[in-house]
Amino acid sequence: MTQYEIDNRGAFAELFQAIGKILLSFPEITEVKNAKQTSYRDTYGMIIMMRSRGDLLVLAFGKGAKLQEKYPTLEGTGKVVRHLYFRSIEDLDETLLRKMIEESIILNMEAYEIKKLRCNQRNQKSAL
Repeated sequence: MTQYEIDNRGAFAELFQAIGKILLSFPEITEVKNAKQTSYRDTYGMIIMMRSRGDLLVLAFGKGAKLQEKYPTLEGTGKVVRHLYFRSIEDLDETLLRKMIEESIILNMEAYEIKKLRCNQRNQKSAL
């Protein structure tokens, strides 16, 4: 059984489904179901990973460390990922979540373009 199936039927099913619906309302985001979590990504990389953990539903933002500057409600101290924790559907602020998702999409695009520019610069230098 995948984590998606567990979360879709578990204590946080309503919240899990509501957040999934928000994420999938962005045409560039796709859902990936696996054994440990449900992930949402765009062409450029991971946006959010979601799973239940004990008495919480956890959203892990793939570019969370950069998002934290603008959205200090994110928690965590890792180099990249930051988290939002939910205990019930009442904790969900859809407007705020949508803004965070939009910013994550922009950060993914920027990171991809910067990486592409660096590769092009290296290729140009090696051609000389």
